[in-house]
Amino acid sequence: MTDSRPILTVDMDGVFCEPFFGKNLGIHRMFLDTDAPPPEADIPPKRLGPLLDHLRFDLRRPLPGARDALIRLGTVRRLVVLTGRRSQPRWWFRRHGFEGLFERVILNEGPRKSPHFKLEAVAALGSAEHIDDDPRTVQLLAERSNARVFLRDWPRNRDLPYHPRVERVRDLEDLADRLGARR
Repeated sequence: MTDSRPILTVDMDGVFCEPFFGKNLGIHRMFLDTDAPPPEADIPPKRLGPLLDHLRFDLRRPLPGARDALIRLGTVRRLVVLTGRRSQPRWWFRRHGFEGLFERVILNEGPRKSPHFKLEAVAALGSAEHIDDDPRTVQLLAERSNARVFLRDWPRNRDLPYHPRVERVRDLEDLADRLGARR
């Protein structure tokens, strides 16, 4: 039996995982040159990666209402986490009750920076939709993919000249409402 629900890829940090102090300071406000070769990522040594990810990510909390919105979205979409992180967030999922909400969790294990990694993954998965908080990622996806692209609203990603295909949403609840997920 096949699952006819379309795939929605979901960024983690800034979409359902809260940034430190509730301010998403890691958002880049300059777009990538979509015609330039994909830039290489700065990858920490293998033995330091999990420790650095633990320090950067594990103490963050879920955004308010995110878990319930993901449960709603899961009724109308197949949910896949697509994260630029380089280590598994299993501990975070267990601690905050997010286990079992996603079909898969795909990490950036390659040489590409997050936007190009996500562009390639969205294409490989055949994702119908993607939600992210990073302007570079949504702009690249809007210009170079067939996916419907949603931008999770933050003050630092406002007032930029986005591609017309980028749709801004307040949060995951707003996205669930737009995609027809029942309450």
